[in-house]
Amino acid sequence: MAQKEMRVIPKPAAGAAVLEPEAGQLAREGHEGADTYRCGACKTRLMDKVTHMDVYHGEPLDAIRCPKCGKYNALPHDDHHHH
Repeated sequence: MAQKEMRVIPKPAAGAAVLEPEAGQLAREGHEGADTYRCGACKTRLMDKVTHMDVYHGEPLDAIRCPKCGKYNALPHDDHHHH
């Protein structure tokens, strides 16, 4: 499984697609994926067992607010590639 650090960003503009999971919950959980995305600030898991399709081709996602530290996280720049 790949552990991926997300990028801490300023609070997104109103209307952005921001996932705000409850404390102890994941923003997105897959079943067969190999990737875990963690908060860039406190390393809390935000998405677990996700695939590229889950992350990039599911519901729109601009940022995830970490339920532990409250920071906003965006996907790593080098992670989104098209074949």
